[in-house]
Amino acid sequence: MNAGAPDIGAAGGNNGVDFDGTEAADEANSQAMQQCKAFEMALGMLAMRIVSDAQADLDSAMDDTEEDV
Repeated sequence: MNAGAPDIGAAGGNNGVDFDGTEAADEANSQAMQQCKAFEMALGMLAMRIVSDAQADLDSAMDDTEEDV
């Protein structure tokens, strides 16, 4: 090791950032995967809410129809 060089350890000294200041590929990919999963989960929750509301409206309409008979 050079006496004037900083000790960057075995893992390197970029801490997930490339030399041009952008994120390293694995960290960016991992973050993108997490965001994708979070988006899919939120989208699924929204879809379930819409389906649930539509089912409630249908049930209400069916109840009204049965009362008219």
